[in-house]
Amino acid sequence: MKIFISNLNKNFFYVMSLFLSLAVITSCGDDEPDEMMEDPSTVVANFSSQVDADNSLTYSFTNNSVVNGISNTSFTSSWDFGGDGSSTDASPSHTFSAEGTYDVTLTVTASDGVMGTATETIEVTAPKNRYAVITDSKDDDTGELRLAVDSIQNGRITFMYRVAEGPVDMDIKDGFINVAGSSTTGDFSIVEVRLKDNAPHEFREGASDATIAAANFPEGVADTWVPVEISWSADFVNTPSYTVVIGGQTVIADAVSTTNGGAGDEPGHLEATNDGAANFQWKYNSNSSVNDGVYHVDDIVLYSSDSGTETVVFEDNFQGRVAGDDLNPDVNLDSPYHVNSSDATVGEDQ
Repeated sequence: MKIFISNLNKNFFYVMSLFLSLAVITSCGDDEPDEMMEDPSTVVANFSSQVDADNSLTYSFTNNSVVNGISNTSFTSSWDFGGDGSSTDASPSHTFSAEGTYDVTLTVTASDGVMGTATETIEVTAPKNRYAVITDSKDDDTGELRLAVDSIQNGRITFMYRVAEGPVDMDIKDGFINVAGSSTTGDFSIVEVRLKDNAPHEFREGASDATIAAANFPEGVADTWVPVEISWSADFVNTPSYTVVIGGQTVIADAVSTTNGGAGDEPGHLEATNDGAANFQWKYNSNSSVNDGVYHVDDIVLYSSDSGTETVVFEDNFQGRVAGDDLNPDVNLDSPYHVNSSDATVGEDQ
């Protein structure tokens, strides 16, 4: 009997020990999730902004926000551009609809749902138009902006121009546009046009007497932007033909380029022009005087159709440039223009 009770006690002891062990293990298992839970994250929303050099209505925003305190530091972004639009991009670009004051707000949401915000007030200004300013401060040359490219057999060039008086009471002088081939000598030009301020424009080079008589030039106006378009077509054999349009008015269509230098210049003119246009000159005033007036040129676009499809070869609206910069590449390494450019700088409307 004693042996039976003793064995019963031992069995009871073993069962209780096993129960207590399981209870301890179960208790430890229940505690593990609590030990691994993370504290809420800390979110610091922050951003910087940069106005676009070409358009003062456009800003780029760089998201510098950070999330700390949790293993997954990713976050989502929500932008409010002062009631002028929104974005969920991390670092967006935004063009405001008008100048004004905008409170731009960034809201950042961490992966655990914690949020942070940052606001910056931005003073948005309307873009100031920039353009080339050509003057003539030398009595032995004209002011000039020159562009040189590989010859274009079939193409056209468009631009805007404006002439205006300078600070001294001087008469506004003529502006010019010269479309030339391999030589910029006047008699070897495909066509050159005088742009006037108070009289009908006129041809200077490249036009025969018949073309001059048939031309339908509008009258120039000071202080007004006017569009100009000149197109040409060359065949490598004959001198090119050209068309001139000023202010939307066709001056002449399909005129044949010629030289005003006489029969002795005809071979040189043919050789310089029969493969098309390669040099473009915007000139102001004359070789023998100075003038404080200004000749403004803007929105230059040069096209070629030599591939069968019209493509843009060169364009410049001057918006990405800095007011006052010289357009001579010897002075300004960023200028795409020819080294013969002189008295040509970047202007800006106030």
